[in-house]
Amino acid sequence: MIDFPDYASVLCRSLNSAIKDPHSYLAVFVMHSDGHARLDFIQNMEYKFVELLSCNFMRTPEAAVRERISYRYNTVKSKLAMLQARITDVQKIVQAKNPSLLLQL
Repeated sequence: MIDFPDYASVLCRSLNSAIKDPHSYLAVFVMHSDGHARLDFIQNMEYKFVELLSCNFMRTPEAAVRERISYRYNTVKSKLAMLQARITDVQKIVQAKNPSLLLQL
């Protein structure tokens, strides 16, 4: 059992172990058609397999996925607009102060 504050670090460590040493550490992801899935981290100890960590997953509803995607898209879109406005302001300042420098850029 893992305390919740340590969960992210243990999960990250388990993933890194499975990537770095695939012969000793296995990550097995099994997805079922009903939307449930399970990720097991298993250690191969030569003579037996030991289950280190098991994570259960369930499918998120389509509407929630669309909502999160829309939120992230709108956030990035607003950041892009802000940065484009800032670049335009910098171009205007450079053009007013040193027009030849703007032509070189």
